[in-house]
Amino acid sequence: MALHGSTVSLLKESLREYLHVAEYCINFHKDVAWGHDQAGGCLGYPGAMIMFCVADTIGSYHRKRIGFSVQVDGSEKEIINDSFHHFFILNSDYYNQQLSEAIIKKLYYNYRSFLLHNAALAIDHVLFIGKPDDPTFPVRDGKPHVNVSAFFQITKSAVQKFLNSIDKIVPGSDQEKVVKLKR
Repeated sequence: MALHGSTVSLLKESLREYLHVAEYCINFHKDVAWGHDQAGGCLGYPGAMIMFCVADTIGSYHRKRIGFSVQVDGSEKEIINDSFHHFFILNSDYYNQQLSEAIIKKLYYNYRSFLLHNAALAIDHVLFIGKPDDPTFPVRDGKPHVNVSAFFQITKSAVQKFLNSIDKIVPGSDQEKVVKLKR
């Protein structure tokens, strides 16, 4: 953690720190001291929360970005608001998902928001340790579940892609303007 003179510089450090902590959480193995029902599990709740915050971050720097859109439900969508719209980024080249708007909303409200603000999940929404190459957000009974191992893999890739083009994306972005207003 260091002092930074620009949002770009800060993001280059903070996103790497987020990835480091998310990886620690996903690779952590609980023992019986956590309880017999939790033995073998990982630190999925904080790990998922961090990864959803990363997606929110990357999406925020594409909000109102001229010429940027993603396919959602068969049409081009722009990130125009600072809510679940940030999660449209999941369908971009960063994450390579093909999620419906309804599933994107559920991921935002029932996972990201509940984990971040309430340390909870919506009923019948599940985090699980799957294989890294399996689907990230399998849907069962209309509800997305989150394979935290796969989510980490696509998050790591998304951060690398974002950092590779950060100098072209962040300066002058709508989100950078918001950040600068807070200083």
